[in-house]
Amino acid sequence: MHPTLGSIRQNKTDLSGSRIRVLDVLRGIALLGMFLVHFKDYSSGGGELDALYHKIVDLFFEERFWAMFGILFGVSFAIQFQRAEARGERYVAKYLRRIAALVVLGFIAEAGFDFNVLLSYAVWGIPLLFFRKWSTRALIVAVVLSAASWSIYSIGRTAYGVATEGEQAYRIERDSVATKNAAFRKANDAARDVASSSAYSAVFWARLQHMRWFYSQPFSFLPVNTLTLFLLGLLFLRLGIFDRPEEHRRLIVALMLFGVVSWGVSILLSRNPPVTPRSPIVMEQFLIRLGNGFGLIRPMWLTFTYMGAVVLLVANNPDWLRRLSAFGYTGRMALTNYMIQIAILDLVFTNHGLGVRLTPLEGFLAAVVLFLLDAAFSKWWLARFRYGPLEWLWRSITYARWQPIGRDRTPRHDDPTYGERG
Repeated sequence: MHPTLGSIRQNKTDLSGSRIRVLDVLRGIALLGMFLVHFKDYSSGGGELDALYHKIVDLFFEERFWAMFGILFGVSFAIQFQRAEARGERYVAKYLRRIAALVVLGFIAEAGFDFNVLLSYAVWGIPLLFFRKWSTRALIVAVVLSAASWSIYSIGRTAYGVATEGEQAYRIERDSVATKNAAFRKANDAARDVASSSAYSAVFWARLQHMRWFYSQPFSFLPVNTLTLFLLGLLFLRLGIFDRPEEHRRLIVALMLFGVVSWGVSILLSRNPPVTPRSPIVMEQFLIRLGNGFGLIRPMWLTFTYMGAVVLLVANNPDWLRRLSAFGYTGRMALTNYMIQIAILDLVFTNHGLGVRLTPLEGFLAAVVLFLLDAAFSKWWLARFRYGPLEWLWRSITYARWQPIGRDRTPRHDDPTYGERG
C-alpha cells in the first residue's frame, strides 16, 4: 500500500533540522527571483545591456520562481496536515480558517496592489484537502490531469461547439469572444492608466472590474496552474525529496534533467509552432495543444532544476544552510516579505504612487537592494520574535486565538508548534 500523508516517516530532526530549513532557503530564493521579475516588469528603456538583461530574466526567471513559490506553498499546507495528523489533532476547521484569512490577504494583494497570486492560492488550497490522503500513484495521475486541464478543456469545448453549432458558426463565436476579451483588457488597461493619474479610488475600482472579468473566465475554474503546483508540492513531500534527499538523489537528478529538457523544448516549440490547418477546427486545436505539450511540457519546470540543485547542495554539505542564511531568514517571513514587496512596487512605480521610472538594469539593482534590506530586517525581527508579523497573524487566525510571538530561547522539540513556519 502507498503511504498516506500522515504516515510519512517523521522524527524530531525533521521538525527542526536542516531538512526543514532548506524549505526556508528555497522560499527566500523564490522571493528573490520574483523580485527580479517584478522589477523587470516595472522597468523600461535602457540600452543593449538592458535588453540583454531583460532577455535573461525572460529565459531563466519568468514563471520559474513563481512556480517554486507555488510548490512550496503546497508543501507548507501538506506539512501542516502531516504534523496535525501525527499529533492526532483535527485540523480541517483550522485549515479552513487559514484559507479564509488568505482570501482576505489575497483580495488586498489583488485589488490593492494588482497581484493575484495569493487569492489564487486561497481558492485552490480548498480542493487540496481532498488529495492529501490519495496514494502516490493517484497523485501522479492527478498532477498530469491538472497540468493538462486547459488543453483537455480547449479540445473538448471545441469539439462540443462544432457538434452543436457547426464548424463555421462555432469559429465565428470563438473569434467574437476573443475579440470582446481583448477589447475589455485594452479598455481596462487604458482606464487604469487614466485613473492612475488621478485618484487611487479610481484605480481600485478599475482593478475590481478586472477581477470580475478575470474570475468569470474559463481558465479561472481550471486547475492548470496553481493546483498543479500544490499537488507537486504534496507529491514531492510524499516522495521524501525535502526530508530525505540523500535517499532520492537519482529521482532529484532526474527531475532536474526533466526541468532543463522541458524548458528547452518549450522554447523551441514557441519559436517553431506547428502549422495549423484552417479546417477542421478540432484538429487545429489539437495541433495547437500538441505544440504546447498538452500543458505537460512547460518552461516553468526549470524550477525543478533550481530546487533540486539547492536540495542536493544542502544534503551534501549542511554548511550551505549557513552560507545561504540570508535566503533562510527571508523565507521564514515569506508572506510578510511578499506583501512588503508588492506594496513597494505599487507605491513606487505607478502613476498614483511616486511614478519612478527605471531601466531594467536599474531595476535589477533596486531588486537586489530591496531583497538585502528584507533579509536584514527578517534577521533582526526573527532574533526577537518567533514569527514574521503576517505569519503570526495568519497563525493566530488559524488557531482562533492569539499565538505567542516572543522568541523562545529554549524551544522544546516536543512542542507541536516548534519549527512550523506558518
